[in-house]
Amino acid sequence: MHILRIIARLNVGGPARHVSLLNAGLEARGYRTLLVYGALDTGEASLEGPAVESGIPLVRVDDLGRSVRATSDLRAFVALLRLIFREQPDVVHTHTAKAGTLGRLAALIYNATRRRRGRALVVHTFHGHVFEGYFSPFVNRLVRLTERTLARLTDVIITISPRQQHDIVTRFAVAPAAKTVVVPLGLDLDQLLEMPMDAPDLRAAIGASPTNVIVGYAGRMVPVKDLPTLIRAFAQAQAVVPALRLVLAGDGPERATAEALARELGIAERLHFMGWVDDLPRFYATLDIFALSSLNEGTPVAAIEAMAAARPVVSTEVGGVPDVVEHDTTGVLVPSRDVAAFSAALVALARDRSRRVSMGLVGRERARTRYAHRRLVDEIEALYEQGLRALRT
Repeated sequence: MHILRIIARLNVGGPARHVSLLNAGLEARGYRTLLVYGALDTGEASLEGPAVESGIPLVRVDDLGRSVRATSDLRAFVALLRLIFREQPDVVHTHTAKAGTLGRLAALIYNATRRRRGRALVVHTFHGHVFEGYFSPFVNRLVRLTERTLARLTDVIITISPRQQHDIVTRFAVAPAAKTVVVPLGLDLDQLLEMPMDAPDLRAAIGASPTNVIVGYAGRMVPVKDLPTLIRAFAQAQAVVPALRLVLAGDGPERATAEALARELGIAERLHFMGWVDDLPRFYATLDIFALSSLNEGTPVAAIEAMAAARPVVSTEVGGVPDVVEHDTTGVLVPSRDVAAFSAALVALARDRSRRVSMGLVGRERARTRYAHRRLVDEIEALYEQGLRALRT
């Protein structure tokens, strides 16, 4: 079986890690794969290096990047069409919105030239969705209409959490239930799962003492992550628990705004911007609490990583987060944009070390059983085999 996988870009984040691990796992089982990806946006950190080091076959199509531009999108579409006809894959599997649009349209043309037994199975994975929290109401409606049309061209639609499946099938009526299946993310969590509670950390590097309670965030600094809510909540919590410190790992267009807000609130000395961090075990070992204040999420990879590292999570209750973080068991969930509730959750956990430890240990076991990459490869392999049998018989 030959699998052609298409994603907009290999930036630091869950989708890029997911597709690289998936192709590597399938290659190890004797399947032939090709991962096609585009250029990064300005300021994004790259996972292209780890993908190359994994040894999986790769093709870069620069125009496939996330930004929507008519001329470059047309070039990307032509390049994908040529690749599909050259490779003659058994499966075309797209990930992320723009790659999903161009890749599925190219697969439609390819399949139109083939008899039934030679057609490619067309699969698309929603790693999140952009139906709210990103665009104006008019653009949201247009995006939903586009995705409904594309769903008709797709044999199997994968969602990565039950709540996301509910959004796709019921809330936004993008695809029928019969076409959708839930396949949770698979991640390489081995280092974090094996990390001892007293592992080496970065406290000295950020000027924190052993008695400080460290709250941390990791990810892109973009509007949908709503960092102002996290920073305002931290400021209120730190006024109650002076030992609190906040570290933010990552980068993006909202970093300057976040830095300015920290200065405005008078907490700049208690907040540390780390940029992109390569040593994840050392970063998570630094934290006592992981925090996520997003307005929308698919399946939050950083929250899964924090759980694997046995750290409790305080997060907004949005998107697929409740499918990852169980309230009062592996973390605390609060309404989005609710600064007071977020602050109260931080204060409560900062004051209760035993609760942090017990939540972290339960979270580690949840991460171990639900998000292992070997389970992912098993489920996707079975999906491809079943889908092709149904398509070609």
